[in-house]
Amino acid sequence: MNIHKERVNKLIGKCYDIFHEYGGYDYNDEMLYQLQGLRESMHECMNEKDWEGVVEEAETTNTWFKHIEKIRELQENIPTSLYC
Repeated sequence: MNIHKERVNKLIGKCYDIFHEYGGYDYNDEMLYQLQGLRESMHECMNEKDWEGVVEEAETTNTWFKHIEKIRELQENIPTSLYC
């Protein structure tokens, strides 16, 4: 069970890093909801099976955050258009 907790905490840390770097714009509220939901799922864990489910949730959430990070990076680096 401790392995699962460590994995979840590591993934949450990565999500928070992305939030602190790229939050505050279009996806801010959604990012907060994702983080809050993941924290709530952690608090509901009672056994090994519960933690396995939360690991899956954390991996999915982390993937979502990586996509948001990529979107924000692309938005910030849009080249100037030549023809307006």
